[in-house]
Order: sequence, then structure tokens, then C-alpha cells
Amino acid sequence: MNIEGFRKAFWDHFKGKERNEPDFSHWDPIVSAEIDLCPQVEGMISIKKQQLLNLAFRFLDETEAYFEVGTYQGKSLLSAMLHNPRRPVFACDNFSQFDVNSFRITRANLDRYGLLDRVVFFDADFLAVYDAAHLPVPLGLYFYDGAHDDASQYAGIKLVEPFLADEALVLVDDWRFAPDSQSHAKAATLRAIGESAHDWKLLYELPARFNGDRAMWWNGVGVLSFRRNSAAIQ
Repeated sequence: MNIEGFRKAFWDHFKGKERNEPDFSHWDPIVSAEIDLCPQVEGMISIKKQQLLNLAFRFLDETEAYFEVGTYQGKSLLSAMLHNPRRPVFACDNFSQFDVNSFRITRANLDRYGLLDRVVFFDADFLAVYDAAHLPVPLGLYFYDGAHDDASQYAGIKLVEPFLADEALVLVDDWRFAPDSQSHAKAATLRAIGESAHDWKLLYELPARFNGDRAMWWNGVGVLSFRRNSAAIQ
């Protein structure tokens, strides 16, 4: 993953402090439909977050993969892949949360946009897929939107570390802890990277005013960089 290239493009796309200010045009259904990458798909994601995923995917090297934990109906997965170069893609969800959510719906949405054959999908508990058999390609981009209780979030960072590329970008959803979200994403992620022998940096904390903030970052996103410390694995 070209971290520096991503950071420059991020600043160009999300102009300075504007990235942390609401864009109220995104509440307009006509405007949002025009800029939504996959408007026919339901999802708990804002336009800004769609654009972030799509931008980050663009900087994957040819030998790297994208891995997403927590796909819901596939909107975030599609947002990352659409109009980008072909790269290996892995995704995982056991569809244990939310009522209108199933592998059948996700498959249909991927098929609608012609991307079904480009995704290796694991209909399983995410804890079961962190091994070389499931993830045979270094992960240059990792988006974690699985369970955000403390234990799950911590595991989602600790377990993926051996499978990350030497330089990788990690996006953690629901970064915001508040009564309307009760997400431990930030605290558990920071604890996990604090214990790492490798080089992690928290690049951006992208805010939301409430859970479901369409004008900002829905429920917040943490953007982190990872660099493998070769001395730590000798």
C-alpha cells in the first residue's frame, strides 16, 4: 500500500478541515443518489465513507489484497471496489446482526454490479478466517466493521497483523464511543496497537455527530497506517 500516495490524495479529496465538517447536501436524496457509488444497495455508510474506501482501494499494489470484516448487504464492499483496478478481495460476515441481512442479499448485490466473481466471501465468524488458508495474499487494505465490543475489536486488530502487507492501511469503523453506539472500536484498537512490536500510526480520526450521520462519517472512522518492523520478527 502506498501510504504517502494515499495521504496526499486524501488531503486533495477531503479539503483540509472540511473533512470534519458536515456536508448537508448529502442528506438530499437527489444529490446523494447522483454521487452514491451504488445507490440501489442499502447500507449503514455515508457518502464520505464510501469515497474514503474507494480512494484507499485505489492505492493497493498489484500483489496486495483488500479484506473487509462486516459487510452487511455489501455496500461498503462495493464502494471500495467499483471503478478501481482489479485486486484480490476477501470479505467476511456471519450475518448474525440486523434483521434484513443475509448472504443471499449480499451475493445478489455483488452480482447486480458485476463483482460477485471478484470476491472470496467467508460466510463465517470472523475469528475463524485469520489463517494462511483463508488469507493467502498480503493485505494492503483492511476494513474492520465487525462487532465493536472490546474483545472482538481487540481481536480484529491483533489477529490480522501477521497477514498485513509490510505497509498497510487499516480502517476501523464506528470509531465514536457514545450512548447511541457503545462502540469500543477506538479504545480496543489503540490498546492492540500499543502492544505491537510493529510501527502503527493513527493518521486520522474522522468524526460523526451521532450514529448514522450521513453528512459526515456515519459513526466515525479511525484511519491507521501499519509498517512491519523486520527486527521484531527476527
